[in-house]
Amino acid sequence: MTEGRRTLHALNAPQPVRVAVGGDGLPAAVGGREVEAVREEWRVEEGWWTDVPIRRRYLELVLAGGRIAMVFEDRRRPGRWFLQQAGG
Repeated sequence: MTEGRRTLHALNAPQPVRVAVGGDGLPAAVGGREVEAVREEWRVEEGWWTDVPIRRRYLELVLAGGRIAMVFEDRRRPGRWFLQQAGG
């Protein structure tokens, strides 16, 4: 019997996503799906004392059809968006 290799995968790891931003600076579409509403917005800035600080703008969104998505913009590299979580 051959023993297979095990690979560890991070749960809920952020994935790059295409976000269309409207004139108000808020996401208008995520991955091609229209944003119906912004439920919440917050910022995280930590590790400023390290070589790799975290500066993120998080948004919890309601997408067309009612799907909930949490995305963040990397404020160190504006315009780079990531999908943190999506649910039904």
